[in-house]
Amino acid sequence: MTLNEDGLFPLLACAVVLSVGGVTQAGPVRLSLATFVENEVAVEIVLVQDEPGRGRLVGTFTPLDPGLHLYSKDLPTHGIRGLGRPTRLQVVSSRSIKAAGALAASRPTLDLFIRPLGMKLPVYPEGPVTLSLPVSVRTDASTAAQLSVTYMACSDRICHPPVIDKRIAVTIPPRP
Repeated sequence: MTLNEDGLFPLLACAVVLSVGGVTQAGPVRLSLATFVENEVAVEIVLVQDEPGRGRLVGTFTPLDPGLHLYSKDLPTHGIRGLGRPTRLQVVSSRSIKAAGALAASRPTLDLFIRPLGMKLPVYPEGPVTLSLPVSVRTDASTAAQLSVTYMACSDRICHPPVIDKRIAVTIPPRP
C-alpha cells in the first residue's frame, strides 16, 4: 500500500469501520473460497458476508480467450437439444450454509442464433460474468460446504469441453 499526496493511505471500502452513535459497524467481509482454471475459464468463488448469518456466494467466471462467451444460468441442465451448458454456482451439501434466494447474474443474456440449426441459445456477452447466490450461514463455528459449478465456454467457431457439476469443498471460518 502506498501513501497518496496527502500522506494518507487510501481507504478500502471493505476495510473501513464506521462508528455511528457510539456503535461500531464493520463493512462486508469478503472471504476467498476457491480459485481454479479449467477448460479456458478462470473461476473465483468468494463469500461476501453482509452481516452475521447472511451473505452471498459470488462466483466470477472469466473466459481466458477473447471472443469466448458463457451460457445463461437459465439454460436447461443438458442444454437445448444437447447444445451448451448453463453457468451455475450451487451449494450441494452443508449443515451450516443454505441457499436463501435465487441465483442472479451480473450481465443480461443475448440470444445467439445458430443459423444451420435454426435455433437460439441464451448466452452472456463475451467476457466475464459474475453469479451471486444469497445464502444463510451459521457463523458461530467453522462451516464446511460442498459447492458445485457448471459452465461451458464457446466462440463462434469452437466450444471447449463443458465443466459439469465440478465439486469444490470449502471451509468458512467463524465470523467474530
